[in-house]
Amino acid sequence: MTGFNPNDPRHFLAAEDFWVEHRKEIEAAGYMLRPRYREGWKPSYARWKLPRKWFEDGQRIIVIAVIDGTRLTDGRQFIIKSVPPNSIFEEPITRLFSSEPYKTDPRNHCIPLEDTINLSGEPIPCLVLPMMRPYNNPRFRTFGEVVAFATQIFEGIEFMHKLHVAHRDCTGQNIVLDPSGMYPNSFHPVKINRTRNFHWFAKSYTRTQRPPRYYLIDFGLSGTYDPAEGPPRDIVRRGGDKSAPEHRNYRDLPVVDPFPTDIYYLGNLLREDFMNKYYGFEFLEPLVADMVQEDPSLRPKISVVVARFAEISAALTTWKLRSRLVGRKDSFILGPYRWIRHIYRTTGYILTRTPAVPMPRDEGPSRVHDTSKVYSLCQRL
Repeated sequence: MTGFNPNDPRHFLAAEDFWVEHRKEIEAAGYMLRPRYREGWKPSYARWKLPRKWFEDGQRIIVIAVIDGTRLTDGRQFIIKSVPPNSIFEEPITRLFSSEPYKTDPRNHCIPLEDTINLSGEPIPCLVLPMMRPYNNPRFRTFGEVVAFATQIFEGIEFMHKLHVAHRDCTGQNIVLDPSGMYPNSFHPVKINRTRNFHWFAKSYTRTQRPPRYYLIDFGLSGTYDPAEGPPRDIVRRGGDKSAPEHRNYRDLPVVDPFPTDIYYLGNLLREDFMNKYYGFEFLEPLVADMVQEDPSLRPKISVVVARFAEISAALTTWKLRSRLVGRKDSFILGPYRWIRHIYRTTGYILTRTPAVPMPRDEGPSRVHDTSKVYSLCQRL
């Protein structure tokens, strides 16, 4: 690793050197990195003597373990992720949910594994994953869009729990959306509101126009638990959300049941990212209050959460579902403009009979699987 040298014409960060060093191996596997990381690259912004951030080849990767690449056979964008040695469960669990019969089950919301790349000196293969966007970018516009999101994520965690797999870090940073419908021409992997060539803003549709499918990612803290061995117990693994009550005194109580913690994470996600940010989510308060209870044993199972949320959603009127989300910190100046745009869009949705709860089409019929062998399957993969 050469580190960052301000006098180096490459203008690389130390985090980027890893990928430059393995560039040829990645290309041999059928993937091309952006021009910035290719052999012989010279920064265009240095030639023009303008700020780096104005140019496509000036966009640095954000996370050291993740870089974007384009598949040579079809030009499709992917994410290439280097798995740290201590994340021993990430590759097998990702592979498990990308294998049949789970891969094609519509209830499966685990990100699919497209390919793996073996890099010299790395004990775990790099994962090749579809290009995704943060689940909350672009912003939600209606209550119906939030209902569609929560329905899918609850369904995804229920699917994992039925197979005796706990995510253990199902927070907002580990939930993404498939942008292929909303962004038909894709977008830049670093500045995601720009086009791939960085010339303009990326063209997009709303979640109601092109319903996205949401996915759970990052199984580095996840675990599989054999029901034959009794109630699931495992050491505390603190993820992105540090507020779980059972994790506050983790040094005194190092072993917990990980499944109720998943329930807390989902409840806290709804509370922090929706109830506390927007008006009008009072209908979620009883369910969320139960999901974030101090005592993990009192939290509902995910199957109960799914059933209760379905009842709550069914009781919402179409008017409510199509209503615009108003942020608690939204600008009063932009408010009237957003209302006019919302009325215009909603009128079009009604005339075209676009559903108020935008759910993607299922890829196949829902099936019930035998879960007794999941633990051993994951160990073998």
